[in-house]
This record gives sequence, structure tokens and C-alpha cells, in this order.
Amino acid sequence: MAIKLRATSPTGETRMWTLREIAQGKPIDRPIHPMLIHFPIAFTIGALGLDVLSRLGGFPAAPLAATWLIVGALVGFAGAAIAGLADRSAMPKAVKIHRIATRHALVQVVAAAIVVVSLVLRWPDRNAPESDLVWIALGTLGALVV
Repeated sequence: MAIKLRATSPTGETRMWTLREIAQGKPIDRPIHPMLIHFPIAFTIGALGLDVLSRLGGFPAAPLAATWLIVGALVGFAGAAIAGLADRSAMPKAVKIHRIATRHALVQVVAAAIVVVSLVLRWPDRNAPESDLVWIALGTLGALVV
């Protein structure tokens, strides 16, 4: 698999890739969205695990590490959303897959909103030696929705 630096039209002309084509993964002939979805899922679940670990005791740095995992999850949400919206924009509007993609996007917006609320609530106390139960509840909800 090689990265194509320029797009070639059926007539043989070459041009630069558009941002939409790059977000769809056309330069590497693979969709980008499935490559990016692992990060917000793993980081959200990892943050929950660290929060639970901090409550069990013996790991006072866990809440701070979980906070930075949540920041990483939000970055992952943004990347996956951009690639997913680029893929969705290429789908015909009158087919079932377009409706499914729209529902999927809305659920992920809710998941990202839960993670944002979690980050806003935990940021002032991110250096606490033990995670708050509200953080664990929001982490559980976010992990279930993601």
C-alpha cells in the first residue's frame, strides 16, 4: 500500500487531493474513520479504569492520568468525527446507511458531551489523590455510550 501524493482523474490529469478526499482516506485507499475510532474508546475506558483504581487506593496519580486520557479521548472524538462526516457526506441521502450514519453521529455527539462534562467537572481537582464518585459515574456512562 503506497500513499498517492496526487489524485489522477479518469482522463489522466493529476491534481492535489481535496481535504474531503484526505479525510475519507483516498490517498491511502482505506477509510480513515475506522482507524481513528479506537482512540476515544480506549482512552474513555482507560480513564474509567484509572478512576476506579484510584478509589481502590495506592495510586494517587491516577486521577491526573485519567484527566489527560480524557483530553486525548476528546482529540480522538474530533478526528473520528471529521473522518466520519467526510464519509457520511459521500453517501446517497435516500438510503438506509445514511440514516444509520446520522444516528451513529448523534449518539457519538452525546458521548462526547458526556466526556466534556466529565472533563469540566474534574479539571479543577485533577491533582486530587482519589477520583470523585461523580467522575466514575460519568466515566461509566461515557464508556457505555461510546
